[in-house]
Amino acid sequence: MKKKLFIDLILVILTFLIFVSFRQSEQRNNESRLNRNGMSVESLILTDAKNQTVLSTVQKMAKSSVTNFQLQMISRKDPNLSYVYAKGNSNDSLPMISGRSFSKNDYLSEVPFVILGTDLTKDAYQPQSQMYYHLGERYLAVIGVAGEKTNSAINRHTFLSLSPNQDLANTVRTSNFRIIYDPTTTKPTDTKKILAIFGAKNTTRLVDNSTVKRERQGWFERSGMILTQTILIVALMIIMTWILVYLIIFATKNFQLGGFLKNQLALNMIGRLAGHLVIATGIGFVAGWRLQPIEQPAIILGIIAAFDLVMIIVTSIYLSHSQPYAHLRAAIKKKA
Repeated sequence: MKKKLFIDLILVILTFLIFVSFRQSEQRNNESRLNRNGMSVESLILTDAKNQTVLSTVQKMAKSSVTNFQLQMISRKDPNLSYVYAKGNSNDSLPMISGRSFSKNDYLSEVPFVILGTDLTKDAYQPQSQMYYHLGERYLAVIGVAGEKTNSAINRHTFLSLSPNQDLANTVRTSNFRIIYDPTTTKPTDTKKILAIFGAKNTTRLVDNSTVKRERQGWFERSGMILTQTILIVALMIIMTWILVYLIIFATKNFQLGGFLKNQLALNMIGRLAGHLVIATGIGFVAGWRLQPIEQPAIILGIIAAFDLVMIIVTSIYLSHSQPYAHLRAAIKKKA
């Protein structure tokens, strides 16, 4: 009994490790995007922009025909502070923990709203249900909290919405910011219009070509490591399952089966194996799902379900045709 429980524990741990592997893979793939505040690989840095007020610049963008983009202005003095403006659809992929991301109405509001990195919430003021963040001389409403469980820079970042209707001081000027333009679809004509609005001379890519190529690959192309890890873990699970099969057969030899039960010997052992597999992998799945959340838990659920089903079928065939089962069945008939 203790040996079987030990094997069950190993199966729980191995199932949990599949979640750990997937979680690490997602973190590797998302790290680059998180480090650029959720902006896409299409993002462009505007270079040599004119020194003009941010308010007049946003008003020009609001009136222009350019749409379907996000623009972030990252403070040169404080790289953890960004002003955000978007128009139409945008590549908004901040990892929200609570609340919401910026909406179209926020980009028309007379007052700015804030999305805080999770590490900054301890500095916020929350008299009741609404949280506020003190910035400059004002307390601004916090509409969402963004962050990751890892030690990501986004956990310490502050995002403020921009609007052509805000009352921004003339001292808030474009020269104080690193300007990043992120269109949903890159169009040379739209890029030229944005350059003209900022009086900028050129653009450079926010990310290098190797990162662009990697992020545009399919899941299987950029996840070779997770595939290898999963195959190794499943191989170990197969070995543990066969040890469990042996222990179940060995334990069954001590049962005094007769009459109807002797004809149900294989079904009895298959039922025991199925119980051990489903319970052990089920516990491992729930633990992984709760402690190592991933974007596609259904993939792991499919892997585990397929593993359990295949092992039960293979074991059933083995018990029906293998020498150990034949000897056991003969021994029971002899006793009967």
